[in-house]
Amino acid sequence: MTNQGCITIANVRAARGEITRGFIEIGETLTGPIQIPVVLVNGIAEGPVLCLTSGVHATEYAPIDAVFRLLDGLDPQTLRGTVIAVPVVSMHMFAARCGFVSPIDGLNPNKIAPGSAAGSSTEVLVHTLLTQVIAKSQYHVDLHAGDFGEMLMPFAGYSLSGNAEQDWEGEALARLFTPLLFSLAREGGTIPPFAGSICDEASRRGVVSVLAESGGNGTLEEGDADVHVHGIRNIMRYLKMIDGAPSVSGPQITATDRAITRASRAGLVRLKVAIGDAVAQNQVVAEICNVFGQVTEIVRAQRAGIAGLVWAHKAVNAGDPIVRCWYTQPAPPFPRTDSYRQHTSTTR
Repeated sequence: MTNQGCITIANVRAARGEITRGFIEIGETLTGPIQIPVVLVNGIAEGPVLCLTSGVHATEYAPIDAVFRLLDGLDPQTLRGTVIAVPVVSMHMFAARCGFVSPIDGLNPNKIAPGSAAGSSTEVLVHTLLTQVIAKSQYHVDLHAGDFGEMLMPFAGYSLSGNAEQDWEGEALARLFTPLLFSLAREGGTIPPFAGSICDEASRRGVVSVLAESGGNGTLEEGDADVHVHGIRNIMRYLKMIDGAPSVSGPQITATDRAITRASRAGLVRLKVAIGDAVAQNQVVAEICNVFGQVTEIVRAQRAGIAGLVWAHKAVNAGDPIVRCWYTQPAPPFPRTDSYRQHTSTTR
């Protein structure tokens, strides 16, 4: 799929060489229709169509800002192909500062794909995103971060489709985005993207769709946004949409599994690990203190891994998550991206 001239999504239209901004309107709430902001950057030269979505969980701010920054740096006079961007998918979540689920119907938009044209507001939103926006593209990157209370290690993920060419391209994009870790998901597996997610559904529909994660806990840190910006530009260079050669930074690792370590006692959490830390089997990851300041539990990792997500909450109940570790192995050779590798060492 390449840009063949004018591109139109609902009532938003851009001819070659144009940037157009507008809204798709769907459904009806008490305060009016739901609006989906869309930006079309249609390059003068022919090339692939890349869709960028962020703000599916609209309190994940680093990816939203990254899309703003990426769009600001695009020139349709030099762009080869088309970029379709939805900077904030879930506008009601954004306005309400609501993490994880929509304040309208209580649904998580990244767990209900493919959605439904006849469903509740979030189901219609997801259905529209897939059928009217992402469907217009050959490549798609869904930008995320950890949500409120989640401190997240950057990574990229792709759902294997069974189509060899599509899966090679999906793995290439994941390797090009991530600083270190990528996840290739199989149906029914324990690593993302999972069934019901927008990326997984787009992959099932023949789009090379990658999950991109950096940032978290309701923050907007420049370094987290930089990971997204660098990763997308790297992908665009690989697709020859912009000038320059892509790069892969040193040896990478691929996920094989992941698991959560939980508190078995309630109290105040004293964390002993941070995201990205190598965690040894039986290593102390946290202490739990009761309301008298007495240590009631030493929380230990059951397996060696990498701390991929650390929950930021400092007060826990029994059963609450403390840290989620990735279990990984060195990434095998991959000719499509190995030639771009920068030979630097890694401690992991």
